[in-house]
This record gives sequence, C-alpha cells and structure tokens, in this order.
Amino acid sequence: MNYERNLTFNLRMQGMPESEIAETLKEVRSHEATTGASAEAEFGPAEEYAKQFPKRKRRTKGRAIVTAGLMLAVAYLLFAFLGKPLAGIDIRDYVGPLVLLPAVAIIAVGMLLGFLVDYFQPARSA
Repeated sequence: MNYERNLTFNLRMQGMPESEIAETLKEVRSHEATTGASAEAEFGPAEEYAKQFPKRKRRTKGRAIVTAGLMLAVAYLLFAFLGKPLAGIDIRDYVGPLVLLPAVAIIAVGMLLGFLVDYFQPARSA
C-alpha cells in the first residue's frame, strides 16, 4: 500500500489525471498479482517510475488549498497594514506585537494541508 500511495502522490505531482492514475495503479496491481514480485522490484522506486510519464500542468486539490492559504495570508496582511489608516482598527490589539507571525502561520498550515491532501487522498477508480 505504501508503494501505491507514493506512486499516486508522484503521479499527481507529474500532473496526471485521476483516471489515468487509477489505470496505472490497476496495471501495477495486475502485474504484481501475475508475477508475484513486488511493484518496487519490478518498476523501481515510485518516484523514478512516475518520472517515466509525461509531466503536465494540472491543479490538484492540494495546490488549491495552498493557493487559498496564500490568499488568506495576503488578505490578512492587507488588513493588518491598511486597517488602522482606513478603518481605525489596529490588528495589534488582537494579535499582539507580532503582526507578521499569523500570516506566516496561515501560509505554513496551508502548505502542510495541501501536501497532506495530495499525499493521502486515494486515487479515484477509473
């Protein structure tokens, strides 16, 4: 299962559509069942096997989460720096003197969640 998860993740990073990922996994499982050898022994490490497929530009759910996190951080920073002059609201009253730390935390959480979603989401079946 770990090989399949790594292969799925690396194929997603290559930009392969979910239907083709499912087909590739089906072929790997079939080959394993037929030969009795492990997928890693037959195809090599998942990272290297995934590199054999053409790289395409494609958005994944994980990238969408990272983008949303970045947009939230930018919105927070705009509010932090423009809130006082435009609306009279000082963000330091709510977050303390470290104004940039929440933005960094939002970006870090977005990146972590994006990675975890892309890594642990199983491939949809064809």
